Amino acid sequence: MTTEANAQAIDAPTEPTAQQVVESFLSALERLDMSAALDLVSGDVRWVNHPWVSSKNKAQFEKVLKGMFASAEVFEVRYNDIHERDNGVVYTDRIDIFEGGGLSMTLPVQGEFRVRDGKVTEWVDRFSWVTLTKEIAKSLPSIVKARLPGS
Repeated sequence: MTTEANAQAIDAPTEPTAQQVVESFLSALERLDMSAALDLVSGDVRWVNHPWVSSKNKAQFEKVLKGMFASAEVFEVRYNDIHERDNGVVYTDRIDIFEGGGLSMTLPVQGEFRVRDGKVTEWVDRFSWVTLTKEIAKSLPSIVKARLPGS
């Protein structure tokens, strides 16, 4: 016999949590599926690679994202921590691994995502620009080689 409470629980729509939205978004990036990633962001999405604002709306976001991933062959996220805070805020402490276009980079990143109505509305990443520069410098010979004609 089904009680009224059980019937409501069965009929209730199951919206993903903010953390599930962020995990789905980053998973789409790992698959290099930009369309799926873009489906998970709002029209007014704001993206900050601290301290620079990378985009203030979905059109800018798409342009920067596609440019950043244009030569990507591998993107992997290794979580040290991911948890949802109050009001749709999701914190990530992760290692981003990127390979493509001669670049091979492993970058520790602390991120904060804001999610509203099942969409990422803000993505703020903080990382060491010194570490990023070192990672790019290590790959410089491979980056140059990948851009040479006939490579």
